[in-house]
Amino acid sequence: MRNHNGRRRRTVALTLAAAGAAAAVLTSLATGPAAASPAATPQPAGLTMVNGAGKTVTLPAAAANALKSAAGHTGNAGKTDAAKAKPGAGAPNSVIGPDGRVQEYAPASFPWGAIAHLETNQGGCTGFMLSRDVLVTAGHCVHWNGSWVTSYTVTPGRTGNSKPFGTCSGGINDVWTTGNWINGYPSDYDFGLVKLTCDVGYSTGWFGWWYNTGENLANQYFYVEGYPGDKPYGTMWWDGDYTYSQTANKLWYWVDSAGGQSGSPVYHYDSVSPGLCGGWCVTGIHTNGVAGANPANSGTRFRPEVMSFINYWISQP
Repeated sequence: MRNHNGRRRRTVALTLAAAGAAAAVLTSLATGPAAASPAATPQPAGLTMVNGAGKTVTLPAAAANALKSAAGHTGNAGKTDAAKAKPGAGAPNSVIGPDGRVQEYAPASFPWGAIAHLETNQGGCTGFMLSRDVLVTAGHCVHWNGSWVTSYTVTPGRTGNSKPFGTCSGGINDVWTTGNWINGYPSDYDFGLVKLTCDVGYSTGWFGWWYNTGENLANQYFYVEGYPGDKPYGTMWWDGDYTYSQTANKLWYWVDSAGGQSGSPVYHYDSVSPGLCGGWCVTGIHTNGVAGANPANSGTRFRPEVMSFINYWISQP
């Protein structure tokens, strides 16, 4: 397993924890334009999903409500990696204090091979596999500033020119998000996915997942791993650290990241709530970086409507 002895951030950062993260201005971690500021959006009666080709699918509210009594998924409890030591202070590309990111030494091994470099006509992002052909990512990685991604290439487990699982490419028909996201880009709805044109997940495997709407995830240790744009192109990097704040829809944490890591999994070994998920399990999607008074990075929490959106596409042929 990975080293769970994470460093605490500087005292000055901790004093900002009471500043009210929900009101902070957030910065996108895609290599393209910045993500929008959070905005209040009414809860929909149902969940409307849209793609770039103009197709719309609406799920009834009951589809999300049904998930509340089945809030989890079993991952692969038998797959772990060796402990990794945190690097020393002084690295130049830090987001919060010294840069704690470490290059993944086994990107083709499970589950790291289920993390993919997502290259699009709008810039670079990260995504992660949750089924044979569903790559989950941030909403702004598929739609931003009124424009859809029209072409993409997904490369799981990549290290530079090494592509152990090959690539999978497609276009505007394959990228999906929700009507809530494209209508004003509220940060709570920054989630999307790619319904891939190949079944690469059978080769890479995929993460387990969990959520518990009543769960307190503050002061828990999580990892974020993906493809930052400030490191050698196409290389996978990870960092782990503690969360400091949460809402029902968002999670804030001290984990270091950079542009290009939007869409990375926010994950943990075993679910925080015992028994919901075993092994390497995801509970959020990394989306935003530090900006303004906000001292931490953040992501979209898994919750009933997020998982009803994902599970719908997992169930499609």
